[in-house]
Amino acid sequence: MKDPRFYRMYDYDRALLPNKRLRELEADVHDLETARQRTGASIGYPGWGLIYQLALCSLDPDRVNTLIETGTNHGCSSIVLAQALADRGQGGVLHTIEIDAEVAEIARANIQDAGLEAVVQQHVGASREVLPQLLDEITQIDLAFLDGSHAQVDALGEFELVLPKLAAGALVIFDNTYAIAEPHEDQRVYGALNEILTRGEGHVINLPYVSWYTPGVAIWQRAPF
Repeated sequence: MKDPRFYRMYDYDRALLPNKRLRELEADVHDLETARQRTGASIGYPGWGLIYQLALCSLDPDRVNTLIETGTNHGCSSIVLAQALADRGQGGVLHTIEIDAEVAEIARANIQDAGLEAVVQQHVGASREVLPQLLDEITQIDLAFLDGSHAQVDALGEFELVLPKLAAGALVIFDNTYAIAEPHEDQRVYGALNEILTRGEGHVINLPYVSWYTPGVAIWQRAPF
């Protein structure tokens, strides 16, 4: 692996965060070690602001929306997405999947403290097992944030599962897109995105200076219009 890069910010105005629970968790965070303790492996700021605005600006304000997240972790990105959903004011649900039951309980407490438990449904298990069952019950997906396993086969597998259910104009957001792997190693999310583009499936915007190990956030959309 190449040397890690870190673009998570610490010196910023906490009032920019969209929910009080995030502001509480980030109040005394000024380095990576403390960030891990308080908010887990979450994308951090400015990533939280990015996914909040993407969700807020892409969800249909005239109907109920459905969001999918893989990799709940401590629930911080779940709070951001759920807050955007709540701010849209049309109801809907965020389905979030976490493989570790103990970590999911941390997320459950954070989501409850954020006042967003009514719009979040948590699922515990591997996404490759949970997603197929969940998608059988969902008509369409309006936004997906894929941030579970970062192995290439897993990132690509999650994308292929949600693809048939994506609404017209839906966004798929990938975290950890930096090409950190050496040529002989698993190419991770970077490799999955290159495979998607090689197949000619949709369009991608990559934002390299977001998040931490591994940095980068990419936004996929089938077609802009």
